[in-house]
Order: sequence, then C-alpha cells, then structure tokens
Amino acid sequence: MSWEKFQVIGCTHGNHIDPDAEAAAKRFMQEWKPKHRAHLGDLFDFAGIRKGASPEERMEGITADYQAGLSLLDWYKPQILTMGNHDHRIWRVAKESSNGILADLAYSFCGEIEDELRKRKIKWTPSAVDQWLKFDCGGPKLLHGYRSTMYPAKAHFENWGDCITAHVHKPDTYEARHVDGGAAHCIGTLADLAKLSYADHTPAKLAWRNSFGYGMINSKTGKWVMYHVIRQGNEWISPLGII
Repeated sequence: MSWEKFQVIGCTHGNHIDPDAEAAAKRFMQEWKPKHRAHLGDLFDFAGIRKGASPEERMEGITADYQAGLSLLDWYKPQILTMGNHDHRIWRVAKESSNGILADLAYSFCGEIEDELRKRKIKWTPSAVDQWLKFDCGGPKLLHGYRSTMYPAKAHFENWGDCITAHVHKPDTYEARHVDGGAAHCIGTLADLAKLSYADHTPAKLAWRNSFGYGMINSKTGKWVMYHVIRQGNEWISPLGII
C-alpha cells in the first residue's frame, strides 16, 4: 500500500501536559493506528534551569518533569524525536553553566536522556536550525521549529520547504504559491496552557491551542497531506469529525 499513516505531537512540556489533551492524542492514536509517529520537541519543560527561573521553579527541580516525558514516550512510542528549545536547556547548562557542580549534574542527565532514547530505539536530533528528520517513507522535514511570527507555517516554509513543526503552540497551515506545490504546518501544544505562565504577558499566547496532527505519506512518491486535530472547549475537532 503506497499511502502510510502518521501522527505528530509536540510541546508536551513534561509534567505540564494537560491530562485531557494527552488522553485525546492517545485515543486518536489507538483509532488511527499510525505506522509512523513523531514528537516534535519540548518533550520536557525544564523550567527550573531556564534563564530567569523563579525561586519556586528552581525548588521544583526537574525529576518529575523528566519522568513525565519518559512516561509519554512509553505509550506514544515515537520513532522520531526532534529536540526543542526547552529540551535544549539541559544541554546548555551542561556546556555553559559557571557552576561546575551543576554543569556536571546536567552532563550526567544528558547522558541518561540519550541512553533512554537509545533503549527505545528513537531516532532524535538536537535543537539546531540545520538539523531535522524525516519518516522512513519520506514526506516533509520534521523539526521543532524556530520562527515565532504571526504566520509561522509560511515562515518555516521559507527556510525549510515542506515541513511540520511545533514550537509556537499555534496550529497553522501554509500552502505554497509555487508551480511544484508544497506546504508547511505548525501544530499546537498538548500542555496545560495555564501552567505555561512565562507567556502570560505575551499577546501571542491568545492564539495558543491544544492540538496535534495526522496525515498520510505516499511511500512511492513522497507526496503527503496533514490535518489538524484542534481542541474546541471540551471537544476535539478534525476532518474525521469529533474524536
């Protein structure tokens, strides 16, 4: 069969994940039965080690956040993970912290994360603009995302061509005005928006939505389509109907 199913989620943010959003993505996966699955980054939140972290965030530590991320991997079982800017925090601390003890602990944590991904046979890429992955059957570039604009899907298409990203927490689609076609999608977040308080004074947060994506890829031609599943109140709406 030429057309193969896929599902993409992202921005789950560790223990900031919304339980209802997680349940919806899991329920959809069980019904859609995608052959290919990707997590597009910010698997963890790591708020306690971000620059400008509050005393309360630092007191929380990162263990619960880390365990929540691993628990998600255990039921979602993605073949691909593209690290996001929140995930990258632990690598940044390991490399840049002036506190040697903290840097050593972060370095050990990085090794543990890589071991856990290796055990689960997850192909992953670090957070960097020149890094992305694709499903084995082809299709678009998969990356966390870097362009936080009013029209993020279009902005990402300008740099990466056909792609699916996360990062901005805003579902968005761009169909290219090009003779060869092309498209880009940004999916939303599965996190509890109220817990992402760092953006409470940023108007862009008003466009954030709980959502994820799904679609099909033609393994012979590489052609692909993607659709959004977006939360509206207590319901999740997609082209397939209410899930």
